Amino acid sequence: MEEKRKLRLIRARAVYDTDKKGYGGNAVLIDGEKIAEAGNFESLREAYPQADLLDYSSCFLLPGLVNTHVHLEFEPAQDTRIRYLRENPHINFLRVVRNAEELLYSGVTTARDAGGSYRTLELYRDAVSRLASLPRLQLAGPPITITGGHLHFIPCTEADSMEETVKAVRSRKKAGCTAIKIIVSGGQMTPGSSPEQTSYTAEQIAAITAEAHHWDLPTFSHCLTTESFVNAMKGGVQCIEHCACFVRNRTNGLLERVYRPEIMQEFQDDGRYFMIGVSNNYHLFDHCRGNPGICSEREAFLLEQEERECRIFDRLIRLGLAPVIGTDAGCGLTYFDETWLELEILYHRCSVTAEDLIQAATVNGAAALGLSGETGSIRAGMSADMIALPKDPLVDITAFRDVRHVMAKGAVIR
Repeated sequence: MEEKRKLRLIRARAVYDTDKKGYGGNAVLIDGEKIAEAGNFESLREAYPQADLLDYSSCFLLPGLVNTHVHLEFEPAQDTRIRYLRENPHINFLRVVRNAEELLYSGVTTARDAGGSYRTLELYRDAVSRLASLPRLQLAGPPITITGGHLHFIPCTEADSMEETVKAVRSRKKAGCTAIKIIVSGGQMTPGSSPEQTSYTAEQIAAITAEAHHWDLPTFSHCLTTESFVNAMKGGVQCIEHCACFVRNRTNGLLERVYRPEIMQEFQDDGRYFMIGVSNNYHLFDHCRGNPGICSEREAFLLEQEERECRIFDRLIRLGLAPVIGTDAGCGLTYFDETWLELEILYHRCSVTAEDLIQAATVNGAAALGLSGETGSIRAGMSADMIALPKDPLVDITAFRDVRHVMAKGAVIR
């Protein structure tokens, strides 16, 4: 990682303006870790002749991506939980650092870890940041879950009563966590946890979010059922994760996505943030995707659920909720350097424009993490978190596959 210099001037082909949802100007002046000014290259060069030049004139300059949902302690594999439980903690922490670096080098300059052990908080230590290039991180630590609930295998104190859930928030604040994750339904990774069961009431969730708000900690919730979605919304959670709307199919016993518009309409124009994560485990079906003739009956059913997931995304947009981009990297075959895959799937399979996806991956993501004043846009006073792409993503969404340059907090990463 290059040593930061006081004044640097980036010359780009064009600079993305999130307010305009388009390009404006072709240069950005960097002062230390912050953006000093964005505008015309010739004007800025004349005004600041002493600034060191970074010539990215063949690239489009955009804000760094925000991935709101990853699991840094997990190794992408079909047996993620088993590998996690078997792994030596010291080896696991090295994996955490490597996964965080993969995010950064792929263009993710800000990420939220959506559930890990307290040892992940060591990433905040200066000694770690001096050894590795890390993105800005928001770390939730162990999620708040009921006894035997989803992700209870991550070392934590399970919380059932109202008093226990409030105490759980305080213990995470004391440990140094910077966000609170609430497990409002069961999950598919945790044995004994039923995905279609709801874990906390709206009243319990409201107690958690009130305590988190008191400590200025953003909240987000794991919700796989319609009931858990409703409880999280009524409980005041700031970002709803997955939004799966699962029920159990009575014929084959598999989880089926069933959107209930008569229930969901209660939240019309609510404006809350949501994450869908359609790229989670996407690679499981690489062998038969686009070739239904070789799909098993089970695979065909699950591919249909994937299509329903995309339709749920569209319906939540029409409902007036605001999307953010999270991938669930680390869970199953979901890789840390493939945030671009989530963007491509949403673009090709959902009713969303490239401009709106960029907003979701930058401005919305920063806001959902409570970081609107720090990152997500290229403007004066913001952190110098930027990526340079040889292709224009407004013309070709695959541009995010090739991140030529990354700057994080003013440091040139690549």
